[in-house]
Amino acid sequence: MTTKEKIMDVALHMFSERGYEAVSIRDICGEVGIKESTLYYHFKNKKDILDSLTAKFREHIEGLLGGVDEIADEPAAEGQEFVGEKMMDTYMMDSYLFEPFCNLMIRLMMIEQFHNEEIRELYEKTMFTDPYEIQMDIFMRLAKAGTFTENEAKWLVRDYHAYMNMLTYKYLLNGELTEERKQRYAKEVHEYMQRIMKRQ
Repeated sequence: MTTKEKIMDVALHMFSERGYEAVSIRDICGEVGIKESTLYYHFKNKKDILDSLTAKFREHIEGLLGGVDEIADEPAAEGQEFVGEKMMDTYMMDSYLFEPFCNLMIRLMMIEQFHNEEIRELYEKTMFTDPYEIQMDIFMRLAKAGTFTENEAKWLVRDYHAYMNMLTYKYLLNGELTEERKQRYAKEVHEYMQRIMKRQ
């Protein structure tokens, strides 16, 4: 890890725990073990660190969204029990909610949405708008395949989206992100989706 990457990593951990305003340049430098002049070699100021973290997060999310259609169009792999399972595992879990950088960014956004309009908009987009649209796409594909009617799909995705959010806050944004919490989250998400598929 380069010095610049370490500064960003330490700052993200501190911002996501204490909030941006409560962390000083001196705090970050002390944790990294560098002089302030070294930090200023890499970043103009504290806001530049936050902007760099936000830009990295946006780039990651755009990369994920760019692969959504490709994943959705792939046939179900052996062992997958329902359409969209790979999408949930690859996009929503492994590359987003379970990914340490993304998880910390979500925690940071939860705090800073009240102080920073740009972060509030990013939080709304990545936690609510984008996941809802992806989930709607999956359920509408199921409707076209004859699993549900389109009207049923619209109501089911609302229920599913609300339940997913509850599980996300319960297991992934509440306390430390552990392997046990991730496994419990994945288990409940899969069980819920299987119940939806079986009741139709």
